[in-house]
Amino acid sequence: MGIFNKGDNIKPSTNSSGTTIISEGSRISGELRFNGSVHIDGDVEGNIFCEKVVTVGKKGKVKGKITAEKIIINGYAEGEADCSYVEILSGGKFVGEITYNEITIEPQGVFEGNLKLKTGKIKNIKEVKTGNETGK
Repeated sequence: MGIFNKGDNIKPSTNSSGTTIISEGSRISGELRFNGSVHIDGDVEGNIFCEKVVTVGKKGKVKGKITAEKIIINGYAEGEADCSYVEILSGGKFVGEITYNEITIEPQGVFEGNLKLKTGKIKNIKEVKTGNETGK
């Protein structure tokens, strides 16, 4: 009996709720598709299609189009984004065009480009206040 049995019916994993991690030092180019979420701390050039959340970490850099349910930018992203919800954190920068339903940009978060609202009306704009503001 060998390690591999021709009679075995091997099926791919059906767990699509996990998060794929692209670590610092990794460089990937091309079209990427994810059933779950993805956290990027490496460099990605190309289009990303994700059913759940794309997070660009502090060390992450993305150039291309990102399509996802939710996008969180804490590093650098350039290109296009198409999502329901986008969040640009205080360490994040996005350059390009975002098509969205809801957006949050924290203080020190940077956005340069165009915004397109999917629904034609503003659903929710959140103002994030810093702790050094007075209660006047």
